[in-house]
Amino acid sequence: MILERPLISITVQFQLPPCILSADLTSNHGTVNILANKTCSWSIGRIPKDKTPSMSGTLVLETGLERLHVFPTFQADFRIMGIALSGLQIDKLDLKNLPNRPYKGFRALTKAGQFEVRS
Repeated sequence: MILERPLISITVQFQLPPCILSADLTSNHGTVNILANKTCSWSIGRIPKDKTPSMSGTLVLETGLERLHVFPTFQADFRIMGIALSGLQIDKLDLKNLPNRPYKGFRALTKAGQFEVRS
């Protein structure tokens, strides 16, 4: 049985190369921020079913450069609720000496670790 769970809290970050003087980036979904240290952070959130998120924009290069010769490395961060990709399962959990009766069950959460996309 295959369970489909949506990715949530999706964020993509990358460092703009030093040869870029300024950048004007926009997206069709989520928000794009360029921090003072030239780090671009794109907070997508949850991918909508009706469109694919995309980012576009204009980069201003240093004088004398016609195109980029260095390409950034992208870091992607996301979460998946209700699934443990490790395959870890809890069959039994005993709790003793509790003042209140706890909720029976647990929730799994998968978080992105070090995930990079090199262009």
